[in-house]
Amino acid sequence: MASLEKVKAGVDEFLKKYPFMDDALTPISQKTNVSKVNLVVGVGIFTAVWLAIGYGSPFLCDFIGFVFPAYLSFKAVETPDTRDDTQWLTYWIVYSYFGILEFFSDYLLFWIPFYSLIKCCFLVWLVHYQGASLIYSSFIRPFLVQNESKIDSVVDKIDDAADKLDDFVERSKDD
Repeated sequence: MASLEKVKAGVDEFLKKYPFMDDALTPISQKTNVSKVNLVVGVGIFTAVWLAIGYGSPFLCDFIGFVFPAYLSFKAVETPDTRDDTQWLTYWIVYSYFGILEFFSDYLLFWIPFYSLIKCCFLVWLVHYQGASLIYSSFIRPFLVQNESKIDSVVDKIDDAADKLDDFVERSKDD
């Protein structure tokens, strides 16, 4: 029972941290006579079961990992404080690297039981427990700093090739 109270306290903290979620749940809570905390816990349990065994769970996981962080990124951009901007830029860097890694290992990941649930838990960890900062500072940043000049060289070559292609297309239009 103590762990359930701990979960409810965590959900209550979550609702305090994101008041727009609290505002969205208020009318539902009033109409159903179910507390906002119990609504969130119920939806969380339903989502976890769906991710574990449900049809369309990869879509749901991607939705959770993309839409909620995208909205919070929008909120961060609209505030004058830049610390939250850094948090969300870090999340999107880690998310993009994870997406690339996942793309190339999809055939192996497909065989992992409950992969969508594991992935969703990982994405939630990235967002709410500073996981993105940890992965960025431990792995991605050192790699990028060490290889920055090589990466810049490749980007410059690609940029030059794109400029040449653009010039070619423009000349083709004129002919």
